[in-house]
Amino acid sequence: MKNKIVVGSLIAALLSFMLYSANLKRVENTSVHIVSPQNKVVKKGAAAKKGHEPSVAEVEYTADVKVESGSDKDWAQQIEQVMGKDKSYQVCVQDLNSHKFARVNNTVKAHGVTASSRLYLLAAIYYQEQHGKLTSRTAIKIKKADRVKGEQMLKPGYAYGIAYLKQAMMHGNKTAANALLRKVGPNKVNEIIDQMGATKTKVGSKFTADPVSMTTATDLANVTSNLYQNRTLSRQYANLALGALNLTRSKSQLVHGLHGQIYTVSDSKSAVAIVQNGAHAYCMSVWCSDDAAFANLGQTINRFFK
Repeated sequence: MKNKIVVGSLIAALLSFMLYSANLKRVENTSVHIVSPQNKVVKKGAAAKKGHEPSVAEVEYTADVKVESGSDKDWAQQIEQVMGKDKSYQVCVQDLNSHKFARVNNTVKAHGVTASSRLYLLAAIYYQEQHGKLTSRTAIKIKKADRVKGEQMLKPGYAYGIAYLKQAMMHGNKTAANALLRKVGPNKVNEIIDQMGATKTKVGSKFTADPVSMTTATDLANVTSNLYQNRTLSRQYANLALGALNLTRSKSQLVHGLHGQIYTVSDSKSAVAIVQNGAHAYCMSVWCSDDAAFANLGQTINRFFK
């Protein structure tokens, strides 16, 4: 009886050892899932790889505020105070009656914008009209590829006058914007606005894209000021473009509460405006990672011209 117990104990011990060895080998060859901020899967025994670190050219430090040489120091100081240090931004202010300006930023590269891209397309359309490539009687047929889901105003297969499409675009209709952009061509738009001072901007092929364009606050200001000062377009066509900007239905907080003639275009991260009030006329533009400070910024800049 004792011998049977001893033999049974030995067999049980042997089986336990074999099972332990098998489990140990399985554990050594198994990937261990470690939840980290990067949600990486790391093999046991292997050194954890570092998360992707962007190259130095991609890193922009929001606390490193730059004031462009020649900027009015008082203006720059007030802009910096309004914008704070918790977001990325670019701000431009230009007195259109003198050479006084301020350009303040903590990011210099081009950033994505959506509805503000209408400025560039609008300028290109009127440039084409001035040079006879388009006319006020041009009609554009809406294609299925132009149609934006949820928009009922324009029907595929129907042709609409260019004046009607421009008005629809400035009231926020993306189908109209797509048709106009297709007609002019993104490459042509980029070529024209480059002549007007938007040297860092690239407009894409669809107004349904996010972003539609990559641009800077300086480029937005350059093209808008160019229109106001008739530097590329004749007075007739520049005034038509400014008139379309004046009729923009959706106004940015940047111009909230301001008075006078206001020519503006904007979206949730960018805005540009020319404000003409009495003897004063100025251009201001902004790109920011959010628009929380836009109203305060607009009011602050407006006080520069009191």
